[in-house]
Amino acid sequence: MIISELGSNRDPPTVNKIFSTMQKILCIPVHGLRGSGTAATNMCMVASGAVEAFFEIGIHCWDIAAGAVIVTEAGGVLLDVDGGPFDLMSRRMVSANNKTIADRIIKEIDIFPAERDDAVKK
Repeated sequence: MIISELGSNRDPPTVNKIFSTMQKILCIPVHGLRGSGTAATNMCMVASGAVEAFFEIGIHCWDIAAGAVIVTEAGGVLLDVDGGPFDLMSRRMVSANNKTIADRIIKEIDIFPAERDDAVKK
């Protein structure tokens, strides 16, 4: 079971990439694709083993900071959606029970831009 959210960006090209990613992940195959509506709950479900992974692009640091600690302390992994190290401010993340699952999901993600949370606004 994989968890994700649609996010708040309703720009048609972004929505298309989100749905394309969800379709590709469903065809891995996985048992299902769900969303609880809150990143904290999603990440706690990963940490508890109730689901295998949670991924999202466009999520804010305040939505995932506590969950990142919980997943890590439970022995899970956090990565950027490009497979690199997790960066809290990047607004892109995959959390999973293990690296094998994270890597498999990452292969299917259509990455789209999301302004960093630490970007300087002018």
